[in-house]
Amino acid sequence: MNIFQMLRLPDLVSLLNLICGISSIAVAAQATIQAATFQTGEAYDGFALALILLLVAAIADGADGYIARRFKGGELGEQLDSLADAVSFGVAPALLVYLQFGQINPFVREPDPLVAIFPAFYAICGVLRLARFNSVASSRKGFEGLPITAACVMLVTYMLLSESLVKIDFLLALTLGLSILMVSSVNYPKIKNVKVLAFIATIFGITMLLYLYNVEFMRTFSILPFILMLTYVFSPFFKVPLLSNLGNKDYRNKELRAGKEKQ
Repeated sequence: MNIFQMLRLPDLVSLLNLICGISSIAVAAQATIQAATFQTGEAYDGFALALILLLVAAIADGADGYIARRFKGGELGEQLDSLADAVSFGVAPALLVYLQFGQINPFVREPDPLVAIFPAFYAICGVLRLARFNSVASSRKGFEGLPITAACVMLVTYMLLSESLVKIDFLLALTLGLSILMVSSVNYPKIKNVKVLAFIATIFGITMLLYLYNVEFMRTFSILPFILMLTYVFSPFFKVPLLSNLGNKDYRNKELRAGKEKQ
């Protein structure tokens, strides 16, 4: 059967996710060349664009699941989605960390091996997390381990902050922590509430629009999506109300019954 005849609408959105991931890698590589030739302004904007492309990929990843539920998915759906995720949210952010920060250690003026090892470990953990998701049926209502998309967006929102706030030591610690969380058994919530999803999409949409208007404004505004992602990452540990429960009919009915019992 012709491969193109097997494609459905959700698969095309997954391919958009993949295209954004590949484009992000290409833009970051070009920015690295510009940095090496002392085109610092162009390189600065180039790395920002590479990060923005990963946000677009994350939105496409969320959209393909919604579209697949509304329209009939094809035979390629689940496998194509995972392969696209491996590139856009596993390989691409790992390469961006290395290309932007791993070339030269500013203190000793030589390649820093840690900035190669930690991103590589992140990519491996991301692929392992996707493999587990596809092969092991989970009885939990949420996700087992931090979703790779959330891990990538956490890294992206931190790297989008102003240059004075992005510290290599914290970035490496964050990369290592996200890697461990992806392959952990920590239960993360699925965000299903439409209002919450709309709010998150609006925040990320404003971030991307600000890139087109003014990169410095975008970096200042990025503190908000960074805080949102940080809240999600720590939600299982600090008893943050599960976002998947907010607005859920069964959850509201449960709360109403609890209120009546108290009366």
